[in-house]
Amino acid sequence: MTEHTEKDVLMKCTKCGYEEEVPRWLINELFPNEPEKNYMMHCPECDHKMIVKK
Repeated sequence: MTEHTEKDVLMKCTKCGYEEEVPRWLINELFPNEPEKNYMMHCPECDHKMIVKK
């Protein structure tokens, strides 16, 4: 049996610094055909903008 390794995208809040790994499959569902640098979500801690951490 082969092991499935899912890739995650590390997102970071631009206001409070909260970081969270988000599964790539979820990002692809939310942002089809978007380059990774344009991914943006709302921070669950302060409701500000989260972007991909470089």
